[in-house]
Amino acid sequence: MTSQSSTDGRPFTIAVVGGGLGGLALAVGLLKHNISFRIYEAAPAFAEIGAGIAFGPNSIRALGLIDQRLLEGYRKHAAFNESPDKSKTFMTTILGTDLRASNKDEAVRGKAGDVIWRLDDVDELDAWTGLKTRSCIHRARLLEEFAALIPPGVASFNKALDDIEELEDGSGVRLHFSDGTSAFASAVIGCDGIKSKTRVSICGKLEPQFAEGYAYRAMISRSEFENIFDNEAAGNGTIYWGYGGYSIHYPVEKGNYINMFALVCKPGLEWDDKEWQVPASKEEMMKDLSGWDPRISHGLLLNPKIEKWALFHLPHSYPYYKGRICIMGDAAHATTPHLGAGAGMAMEDAFILSNLVGQASTASDLERAFMAYDSVRRPRTQVVIESSLLAGMEYAFRGEGVGDDIEQLTTIIRKRFYELWHLHLVADLESAKEIMATS
Repeated sequence: MTSQSSTDGRPFTIAVVGGGLGGLALAVGLLKHNISFRIYEAAPAFAEIGAGIAFGPNSIRALGLIDQRLLEGYRKHAAFNESPDKSKTFMTTILGTDLRASNKDEAVRGKAGDVIWRLDDVDELDAWTGLKTRSCIHRARLLEEFAALIPPGVASFNKALDDIEELEDGSGVRLHFSDGTSAFASAVIGCDGIKSKTRVSICGKLEPQFAEGYAYRAMISRSEFENIFDNEAAGNGTIYWGYGGYSIHYPVEKGNYINMFALVCKPGLEWDDKEWQVPASKEEMMKDLSGWDPRISHGLLLNPKIEKWALFHLPHSYPYYKGRICIMGDAAHATTPHLGAGAGMAMEDAFILSNLVGQASTASDLERAFMAYDSVRRPRTQVVIESSLLAGMEYAFRGEGVGDDIEQLTTIIRKRFYELWHLHLVADLESAKEIMATS
């Protein structure tokens, strides 16, 4: 059995379940507020699944608000659009398939490879962060920067959570792990991903839903990429819209590698396999990408292992807490990647939640902190889940009432991103503090 003890005089401790980006961002926030905690990670070390992630303005703001050192760590590894005329462009949009004529007598309205739109980023972030606004980063590099801020001795590894027991005397919770050990804490915050075991204690058997798509992925060297595309494409984030899916690529690792992603999003698509990541054949991938700009499949084929990654998300109306148990990040509100919002939502959560826990004087205050967090974060994150799903459909020319109308699509997608980016996170925190104080 393991336990924790408070080091700043406050008589409570927090168990953080999960040592990914969300869990470590929360831990850094708790450190800033001198809150005693212990991290329980199922893996043998801190690790992240996946490759590159895009951080919008809201995500970058959240990093700096949690701790300036997080922003400094991000700045060290982030990759930006290289072309001067695209430094304020979040993503260049290109046709991935020919744009079909509206009737058989018309010429094709656009050819695969045509640039159709550039989504501009917001300008006011520059002075606040010292960064160009559009940036991407490799998950592993970001996790390393987060982990470097975690003091030695506060993380326990190979601790896969089995269940959580709420103690009858109201003193806190006991966590039970698959290795037969247990641990006590005043409260627990689950940052354990879309397959969260912590969530079961709050939402029961709530299961993630298949989000009508699966993807092929690859991380390839810049030189390999340039042999297929060109130097300008390698240095700039680009998305390809087309019938039945979309593709995206952007530089990471200071532009030395390119992260590629191609989504299949067709009507009636189902996922019957119990695994979310399964092997695929070259023939299967080529069939899925038939009619697309051939450079996309050529790039993906450079990945030595072809796999399909099913997309799942977590739309629901359950609270994100129950008593002394709380969830954040993908454990609470996993979303599709279509707006590049998932990691950013976890950073926002970590800022709000660590500050509210920092307002608690005793363990009995923690439930009010969790309630206030839920009040401001659940509406925001559930809207993002829905907006992201719709964006994926729209990139695939499946948006209801919109189809392949490029003018309408650009208006809709710009609105979706700007609503995501323009969040007054400090104002949300003040609202949450008021809720906590008056509850």
